[in-house]
Amino acid sequence: MYKKLEIIERAILLNPQYIQAFREKLKITQSKLAKESGISQSHLSMLEKGKRPATKLIATAVTLGLLKCFSSNNVENPIIELLDALSLLKFEDTFAEFVSEIIEKGDKGYLRLIENYPVLIISKENLLNEMRSRLEVMDIERIELSRGRIKVIGKHLDNKYVEIFLDCSDIRRLEKKFMKKTGKKVIIQVFPKDEVPPIYSINKDCVIIHCW
Repeated sequence: MYKKLEIIERAILLNPQYIQAFREKLKITQSKLAKESGISQSHLSMLEKGKRPATKLIATAVTLGLLKCFSSNNVENPIIELLDALSLLKFEDTFAEFVSEIIEKGDKGYLRLIENYPVLIISKENLLNEMRSRLEVMDIERIELSRGRIKVIGKHLDNKYVEIFLDCSDIRRLEKKFMKKTGKKVIIQVFPKDEVPPIYSINKDCVIIHCW
């Protein structure tokens, strides 16, 4: 249990913006977390916006505050939910890094011009292979793509199964991360192979990223 708490604490220390995602995962208000963490709400707000760095003391206080807010006797439950949320955020960050590299290198294995605009087409197989090699917080076993949705199945470092889902709101957040990373406007589409529009000339489950 303590090892898992250290993972969450370190994530908050390095990326205090994750606090908001953790709150949303456990359905905790900012004011409630501030009270249980023993820090002011304005300070917490600045951390979530990335306007103040986190210290180890603050990261520890927020981690314990998240657990205190969770109204359950089973302490493993909120920790697992936090690890699931962390896996989702790390997946998004890693995916954004991958896309940024494609654009910087002009990788023609993924880049196409459609009506003179650049489009990235990433098959499910390529996405799976890249994420397996890059993501450290979980071992990915498979990825499933449906219309507008990404599902990732794997295991945490303690061999417990985890499923993370990127739905419309998560994909919008992912678009913002892509835009921040690449400096370009981005729209992400997710298709199973039988719903891919013919203009893309691919008969596979894929993620299609318009960037301009």
